[in-house]
Amino acid sequence: MIRFHYHTAQRDIARLRVRKGDTLVHAYSDTSIEELIEWGRSNGLRPEWIDRRNALPHYDLFGDRVSLAGEGVTRAELVADLRKWREGRPR
Repeated sequence: MIRFHYHTAQRDIARLRVRKGDTLVHAYSDTSIEELIEWGRSNGLRPEWIDRRNALPHYDLFGDRVSLAGEGVTRAELVADLRKWREGRPR
């Protein structure tokens, strides 16, 4: 399932036109990277835009793209999904 974690920009990010205090969303899959890629494609997002630097691959939604997001998960749900993702990844 595609899940959404809402948070607030802690600083300005000029290159993205994000201002401190703007709403940002991490869109991620609790199932597979393939599901995330398919969701992204169906919403006009490219697979190369997936942020893979952290443990849980995700799209960063900001500006008009925040409207793509649905109901958000809590911080506790996000942490549980992170743990589940790490446990399922090959070492």
